[in-house]
Amino acid sequence: MKKYIISIVVIALLFGCEDFLEEEVYTEYDPSVFLQDEAGVDALLTGAYSAAIYSNFQAIDHFNVQQLNTDETWETGGGLNRRVLPLIEFTWDASTDYFNNGYNRFYNAIAAANNVLSVIDGLDNLEEATLKKIEAEARFLRAFFYYNLHSYFGPTPIVTVPDGATLDEIEAVGKETPRATEEEYRSYVEGDLLYASENLSYGGLSSRANKGNALGLLAKFHLNNKEWEKASETAQEVISNGGYVLYDDYTKLFAVDGEDNNEYLFRFEAAVGTNQANVYIPHAFPPNYPIQSNWENFGAQFRTYTLFYETFEEVDIRRQLMISEYTPTTTGVITLLSRDADGNVLDDVRSLKFVPDPNAAGRFSGNDSPIIRLADIILARAEALNEVSGPTQESIDLINEIRNRASVDEVVLTDFSSKEELRNFILAERGRELYSEGLRREDLIRHNKFIERALERGKSAQPHQVVYPLPQPQIDNNPNLEQNPYY
Repeated sequence: MKKYIISIVVIALLFGCEDFLEEEVYTEYDPSVFLQDEAGVDALLTGAYSAAIYSNFQAIDHFNVQQLNTDETWETGGGLNRRVLPLIEFTWDASTDYFNNGYNRFYNAIAAANNVLSVIDGLDNLEEATLKKIEAEARFLRAFFYYNLHSYFGPTPIVTVPDGATLDEIEAVGKETPRATEEEYRSYVEGDLLYASENLSYGGLSSRANKGNALGLLAKFHLNNKEWEKASETAQEVISNGGYVLYDDYTKLFAVDGEDNNEYLFRFEAAVGTNQANVYIPHAFPPNYPIQSNWENFGAQFRTYTLFYETFEEVDIRRQLMISEYTPTTTGVITLLSRDADGNVLDDVRSLKFVPDPNAAGRFSGNDSPIIRLADIILARAEALNEVSGPTQESIDLINEIRNRASVDEVVLTDFSSKEELRNFILAERGRELYSEGLRREDLIRHNKFIERALERGKSAQPHQVVYPLPQPQIDNNPNLEQNPYY
């Protein structure tokens, strides 16, 4: 709305206010008309999606926060290392810039979704079904970003703006709202996701809200809250009725030519030449790796731990997207990345899961980013079933769906004598299936392994570091914000 008001002011200044103000406005872009029809509201909703997308280096920021302090990935080199070192070494504090950047980005997306909801609340000229669909999409986006905020910080303020509030009143709300309780957070997000799932249909673009990704996010929400029965039931709804299927070829699932698939429930689209591009790949190439002339290789490099790499069987197709050795263009001599010739750990394996885009433009590639996919939901149900009943044939069958695609041997029920044994196996299988997708931190936290694995790597991790500190600028701005314990 502000964009159109600014445009009117500029035109008035260029052509003279008096004549301009005497003219009648016939165009559909009149702001008093623009938001009164479905096309106008959909344009506003598209703006909310734009605010929601992790693109370019925003996506890398999120990846860094969710991956670089796990047992899977770390980083060295380039200007990036100075910024990420506190994440890797568990020395972060409330001034670490990643936290304030994420906090602002997530709340900007929430504000955009709330703006859509505020506009449609005043409309009475659209069909009820249309209004419900728009509301459902906006509420899905809002829930998604409260989910992300909680993953970072635990419960944060649930911001609601009164109808007809002035700009000063809106600003005051942001400066005065205290943190929600855990119960308030769960009720709010669950309510949004239930509304979205009840008022949207399966199918359509996986880059927009639909019934499948609303239920998929709800299943993950229940899983991370350890609401096992709800997680199991919601995951089964997606598996049985969503029409999703595992993509045949795992090695192409994350390539540009494989992104039009029916395994992704929710994804962020990327395209070269737009402001929504994937910039992961230049961080993954090892030094002097033989690349195409239109690709770029950064000094800041994402590395995979050897012990994580060795959880894969040699025949595992998923391991084909990792580089454990290569021949640099400068030496012509094979360089080892997993272990040296004496068997010493190098922790330098590279994940090229997002297969380099042949038509990339330097650092910018067109690989879409999966946010939720069917394999994640299948393993979520297997995990939830195990937590409810211990090892069962159904949970084993679900795991084997994933392993069969990877061409590794099936597991059998008798392999697991306890709930804990199967729980540990599922965590390892999630790592093998979902590596480089920004999910490892939340999986380790749910399994109570995040701090334990960090200590094993020699980090001075503390129990309270399962959540990040609220950013200091936000606490300075809002005296009612209470910092997380021990920060």
